[in-house]
This record gives sequence, structure tokens and C-alpha cells, in this order.
Amino acid sequence: MELVKKISLAIAALFLSVSSYEQLPQPVQQLQDYSKKSSPDGYSPRLKYLTLTPKNNLHYLFPFYHAFKDEQKFRKIYSDKGYYDELSQYFSFAGDYVSALQYLVQSYDSVDDATRRKVFKIVEGLKNIEHVDARRYIRFRAKREKVIMLNEAYAKPLHRAFALSLLADLYQEGFRYLAMEMLNNYAGHSLSKLTLRTGYYTAEPVAGELVRTALDMGFTLVSYEDTLAYKHTTGQRDSIQALNLYKVLQQDTAARMLVYAEYAHISKKTSPEGYVPMGQRFKELSGIDPLTIDQTDMSEESNFGYGRVLYQAYVQKFPLKTASIPLIENEPVNVTNNDLYDLAIVHPPTSYVDGRPDWLSLQGLRKPTYVKPGLTKSLGSPFLAQAYYRDEMEGNENKTWQLVPADQTWLTSSRKNYLFFLKKGKYTIIFRDIEYHILSTLNIEVE
Repeated sequence: MELVKKISLAIAALFLSVSSYEQLPQPVQQLQDYSKKSSPDGYSPRLKYLTLTPKNNLHYLFPFYHAFKDEQKFRKIYSDKGYYDELSQYFSFAGDYVSALQYLVQSYDSVDDATRRKVFKIVEGLKNIEHVDARRYIRFRAKREKVIMLNEAYAKPLHRAFALSLLADLYQEGFRYLAMEMLNNYAGHSLSKLTLRTGYYTAEPVAGELVRTALDMGFTLVSYEDTLAYKHTTGQRDSIQALNLYKVLQQDTAARMLVYAEYAHISKKTSPEGYVPMGQRFKELSGIDPLTIDQTDMSEESNFGYGRVLYQAYVQKFPLKTASIPLIENEPVNVTNNDLYDLAIVHPPTSYVDGRPDWLSLQGLRKPTYVKPGLTKSLGSPFLAQAYYRDEMEGNENKTWQLVPADQTWLTSSRKNYLFFLKKGKYTIIFRDIEYHILSTLNIEVE
């Protein structure tokens, strides 16, 4: 245990170096050039924030047009760090996880390599750590829990893929409610099927699959966000979130619930500045001690500078193949010495197939499927390919503007095919040019 503590003590007061990535993928460079040199369709120089939903319709290239064309303006609006963080999220929406991570780490602070070497040396000396499969361990713990809280980082669909992998086990254990911070909590929201009105972040394809899967299994979705968060303090927002969750349990005393939130909202510890997070406030209101699980600190690139270096050192020392819980003497431990959570997951580094993460298979629920675009020379070159569920399109008059793709990507294989990860079923593939105009469509069926 002491060695684990030394990791934090050795680097807590220092920022760590962020090594530069290799060159950005070719489609990203193409999109940068196009945005800077052109006036993309729908571009507005008056836009004050980046968004996916101009005129209340989904447009997955729209935020890039503005972020790249008016980079200095948005750096001032968001700050340099905020700019990179925002863009990393929009890359994850577009299905480009490599670029999402590349931009994310640019938001981190950096210093010398001496600290990096020190961290690696400390981690190399770690002993007596065992690792157990995180999914199995959580199911074991779930047997005696009424409420489980799991967090995420917005730019990492990996976290949503893991949350999805828990649903079947938790349903078997009697969990029937899935409360998600990302769900729209305003009047007229859509919680019985996935639409644009389900939530802003549910428009990210893996988040969309999480929603679809939960509904298909029989979970009831719970929206609990503070609808006045824009004018409340962080503490007020978290208190209202906690109250909204507690109301569900008051109405259904037998309820068992998985709560899915961002970062430290699930913590049960007051910050030194006096901030009381949602997890602690919920515990005070309900008298229920939720099982809180972090998956942000120790996933690829972590979510802060020294965490990134610690993660790199840790997975070099312990080459994990599955999401795992570290144990010392059969007790769970957070190797970052972070005491905000009950459990801390260590995710293995991502393996890629033609530039796409293999965890997009969602534990085998989806199959890798290559699709070659049809001839579109007279209309332009395909840039973005999107796979939509055909029944969702038919139910929306074949309009895609308010539908969430099952998967999408602008990355192609060496044979110029697009690699999708898709469940068994019927799909319509939409090929768009860099201006987001539809070039062609293709119906496919995944057996």
C-alpha cells in the first residue's frame, strides 16, 4: 500500500510531460484545410459556441467547420485547454477515437521528462497487486447494492462501451433503472426511444447504442440533470441531481438503479473548497451508500497530466487485456491514491483495426463490417460514412437529420473501404461529402 501512496506523493505537485503524437489522420487534415479555405455550408461567423445541432438538426461536421476556421476566436471563448477538450469530444462523436485522444492530451499541462522517469521507476517497484475482471467483480458486488454509480469522460466512448457491457448482468441482479446525466430532462424529452430529444451526448453513436440496448432489455431511463444548471453553482446543480435521483427511489422503494455520470459527480467526499458532489448529497438525502466506480483516471491517456504518465507506466508493468480492478490483499485499491471512489477500473490500451478501436464490437454484440462506397465521381468524393438502422429511418420518413447513427467514421482501410461495427440487422449506409451533402446510399444486412 505504501508504494501506491508514493506514486501520488512523488508527482502530485508536478505537471508531467505530454509527448507529441504522430501526425493527425489524413481526413482531419483535409477537414482543417477545407474549413480554413472555404465558407462551409451553414457556417456563421457570429457563432459563439460549438454545437452539433444547428437549427435543431444533427450535423456531425458542423463544429469542426467553426473550430478550425475561427480557431483563435474559440480559443478565447473556451481557453486553449478548453478548445482542445471541446474538439476531442466532437472527434469522438465523429467516430475518430485516435484524433479524440490526440486533442485531449493537448489540454494537459506538461513539464520535464525527469518526473516521467521517476514515475516509471516507482511503478516498476509495485508488488503484491492482483487484478480481477472488472465486469465480474462489479456483478459480484452488485448483489448487495441498491445503487451503483459509474462515471465517464465525455471524449471517451470506451467508457460507454463498458457501461453497456454491465447492463445484462445488472438486469439479472434486479436493476431496472438506468439514470444518465446526459439525458435531456426538459419537457418533451424522449426517454422511450432514441431520438435527438433524448439528449445531446446520446447523439454520440456508442452512447446511442447504450440507450438502445438498455431500452431493449427493459430498463427505465431516468433523466436527473438540473434544468437550471446554467445559472446554478456546481454544488447547487449536484444537490438537485441528487434530489431527482432520490425521488425515483421514493416512488419505487424496491428500485435498484445504475447511475451514469461524468467525472467526480459520483464522489462521496467534500472537496477542500467545500464542494459537495452529487454522490455525497445523494447518500445524505437517501441514507443509501452507493457503490461508486471510477473509470476515468486509469483509462488510456487518463484525464490529467500525471495520470496519463502513471497509466503508461502501469500498463507497461501490468500488460492487462481486459478492464480490471486492482486488489491488494483482496481489497480494491486506486493506484492513483484517489480516495473519491469505492472502486477504480484500469482499462487496457486500445487495440485498433484499420484505425478503429476493437472495443467498438461491444463485447461481441457487433460485428466488424466493411462497406465500399459506390461510384460518386460525378457528385464528389465521399468523406463521412454513416450506418443508420433502417427501421429508424423508415419511422422517420428516411430523414437522417434527427437520427443517431449506429456507427460512423471518416477513416478508410487501405482498400478504401469503411469499417463499421454493427449488430445483426438491416442498415442504410449514408455516404456524405466534406460539405455534409449526401452523395449516395446503400442498404445492407448484417447476418
